[in-house]
Amino acid sequence: MRRRHLLAAAGALATTGWGALAPRPARAAGTALQIGLGGAFTTMDPHFYHAVPNHTVAMHIYERLINRAPDGRLIPGLATEWKPLSDTLWEFKLRPGVKFHDGGDFTADDVVFTFQRARDVPNSPGGFGGFLRAVERVEVMDPLTIRLHTPVPAPDLGPNLTYVGIVSRRVGEGATTADYNSGKAAVGTGPYKFASYTPGNRVELARNDLWWGPKQGWETVALRLLSNPAGRTAALLSGDVDLIDTPSVSDLPRLRGDARVQVEAIPGIRLIYLVPDLSREGESPFVTDAGGTPLPRNPFRDLRVRQALSIALQRDALADRVMLGTATPTGQWMPPGAYSYAPKVAPPQLDADRARKLLAEAGLPDGFRLVLHTPNDRYPNDARLAQAVAQMWTRIGVQTTVEAMPWSTYVARGGRQEFSMGLWGWGSATFEGGYMLSQCFASHNKDRSLGLYNYGRFSDPELDAMILRATSTVDEAAREALLIEATEKAAAAVPVIPMLMLQNLWAVRKGIDFSPRSDERTLAVDARMAG
Repeated sequence: MRRRHLLAAAGALATTGWGALAPRPARAAGTALQIGLGGAFTTMDPHFYHAVPNHTVAMHIYERLINRAPDGRLIPGLATEWKPLSDTLWEFKLRPGVKFHDGGDFTADDVVFTFQRARDVPNSPGGFGGFLRAVERVEVMDPLTIRLHTPVPAPDLGPNLTYVGIVSRRVGEGATTADYNSGKAAVGTGPYKFASYTPGNRVELARNDLWWGPKQGWETVALRLLSNPAGRTAALLSGDVDLIDTPSVSDLPRLRGDARVQVEAIPGIRLIYLVPDLSREGESPFVTDAGGTPLPRNPFRDLRVRQALSIALQRDALADRVMLGTATPTGQWMPPGAYSYAPKVAPPQLDADRARKLLAEAGLPDGFRLVLHTPNDRYPNDARLAQAVAQMWTRIGVQTTVEAMPWSTYVARGGRQEFSMGLWGWGSATFEGGYMLSQCFASHNKDRSLGLYNYGRFSDPELDAMILRATSTVDEAAREALLIEATEKAAAAVPVIPMLMLQNLWAVRKGIDFSPRSDERTLAVDARMAG
């Protein structure tokens, strides 16, 4: 029987060999945990920008109504139970006795305020409205009971709510993102409290002894930005940190061969893909003809050009040579075996001759020049992947150069459609295909919280209708069939160019047990002193 959902597949891989951790005193439970993160976290505001590094930080401080276990299962959070009362009405029972970090009581009113705030944080480059698009109204029945009204059936409501951190109305009303970043408004109910935030460097947290959950073994936790992969490995091997995420794939053999380190791995839901500019009919800013003259028409508006660029990629080589076996080629955004995976959407195969013919049919027999933009500190090997893609495209006549930049700069520019082609990553937060369909392929509509991450501005009204029909169908089997149908249609239109599904990796010093997560988060609650 085919798997319906992603399952955990973790392994602790260590043998004796290269290197050793520097001597350090044995630690007892109740001391400090040092975590090195590769992805840049940019804010303490839990509703400012939806990105895994920001979620990783926020989930220590703020809690959700519904949580996910490391293997992706939905489990109670600030809601102890939830159930549909009808196709368009859900009831949630809230956890009694929960205190905010400042001692205030958590009540239904804080949920109402959170949902209002999360929809539209000023100046957000990519907010949380997409997670709340199905919530038309929050009805407070009593301080610990709410009902959520949806205009249409919302079978994915629960998974969406796992991403909305609950904040205090008392502290948050009138507070700005700057107030959260300074710590003034960074008050949640989570297992750790805000201590300090140094942008571009670290977040310091202190254990919340008021937390309703099991007492945490770490008195303090430091989340440190170590964007250089070699630097993360060096920090672990020197004993400067206890745990790192996204270790460099080139370091994996050495880490796995070190008796004092263990590597944890689990299949992920992260897609690495390329987004062409479809927002302009005329000149696109980083595209010229072979001689350097801007093209009068945007070539990416032609399906044949997008198809050519897709089949010019040797995805197996990207997975094996650049990612060293820690990724798998794909033509879609869900891994095999997952709910709503589309079996007919296979990874496009390399066909350079056909790619050149398609370019010629599109009126570009001599190809063109292109700048591919990429972050250099967000996804594993992001800039190296971009360089490999550039080489593959150059072979078919699309002379491609790469411009890499820090994530904080990249995401702001990409959100304003400043690139002609960009490298992006997407984790399907609801563990089904509908989330990417509704946020990356649906026509951009901020008022309806659709297409919020549709950076290329692809638009197809027929696909929009299919997405709406699929995401509002309650019956699980019928919804899966509709999601697969929409995935097939979207893949055929090539609004983006899927490349790889990533494996999630961590390296941990021996003496710490760590539960790897399929959603990529690196959380102190998942790290425990061994024994």
